[in-house]
Amino acid sequence: MIETHVVNALLHPSIKQGNIFTVLAFVNGLVAPSFLFCAGFAFAITAHRKWQDYISFKPSFWRYCVRLFFILVVGYSLHIPVFSLRKMLTLTDEGLWTSFFQADILQVIALTLMFSVLFAITVRKERRFILFTTITAALVVFISPIIWEMNFDRLPIWLRPYLSPSYKSQFPLFPWSAFLLAGSLIGYVFMKARETGTEKSLVDRLSVLSICVIVVSIVAELLPVTLYPNHNFWKASPEFFFVRLGLVVLCSIMLWRYEQRPARIPSSEIKPEHSVFALFGQESLLVYYVHLMIVYGEDQQWSFIRLFGPTLNYGECFGLFIALTLSMYLLAFVWHWIKGWNQKAARLIQWATVAGFVVAFAVK
Repeated sequence: MIETHVVNALLHPSIKQGNIFTVLAFVNGLVAPSFLFCAGFAFAITAHRKWQDYISFKPSFWRYCVRLFFILVVGYSLHIPVFSLRKMLTLTDEGLWTSFFQADILQVIALTLMFSVLFAITVRKERRFILFTTITAALVVFISPIIWEMNFDRLPIWLRPYLSPSYKSQFPLFPWSAFLLAGSLIGYVFMKARETGTEKSLVDRLSVLSICVIVVSIVAELLPVTLYPNHNFWKASPEFFFVRLGLVVLCSIMLWRYEQRPARIPSSEIKPEHSVFALFGQESLLVYYVHLMIVYGEDQQWSFIRLFGPTLNYGECFGLFIALTLSMYLLAFVWHWIKGWNQKAARLIQWATVAGFVVAFAVK
């Protein structure tokens, strides 16, 4: 994720014309699907463990809803056109409002998980939830090309970006929410397999299924027929979706096999701060927000986009990527340590920071 943003923002445009960047762009294109897939998988783990709490509206359910609302607010805060409530209220430029309301990956995560929670408390049974999630994901995937061809100019300005990339959105709900729903589905199946001790067998079947899905999708794309007008493989086509989903699942399986390797220290005894993957996973929202501010903070003189602009080569981008990744690891490590040291102090720091931003936005 960090590498993708650094390269996209700072690599010189002339270098982006080469074959190396074409391959790199395809690989980097798996970052967002992976992020969404992992969010869905994490939801499956949490919801499976707290299913009765959620459908009974216990305190953990409300805490989870507040967390999703917070993620949604953070997503919108990344696109505030002017950091001033007074100036925001007087904005008449529709282009600036469109930029503000664009659907980013955090909005997709928050809204899709909100719908997933709503599904859960409506159907109340986990089997029904899995079936409903499967049907919803399939519908999202196969109607996405149709949705992308529609005009939504008559809809409210805040709603349009969730449906089409025509309104400056890189991540409209169609088809991006389906990656998260697929993660939820596979996460639930995996949790059931773990309970019965058949997770290795499930992983083996998923490996074969993922490869088959990729091959079938490529073959389907090569056929001289299509169900969609103005078909474009690289946009919202189901074939491209399933190729990316298959690759994401294969990468997840590789990481699972890596985790299962014989080790001197049992994985259950390894603390998150000792694992790069675990630490970045647990502090992903913090790392996501801060690194975006460092790379794209156009109002800040010290941001990468202001200091360098799109003028760097691969070596320079790679150097900045390494430096930024190490900095984000240090930030995540310190914050994780603070939470482990004193949860109340961490919560106080968190809400004091949020309050500081809100007050500064309100009075500026």
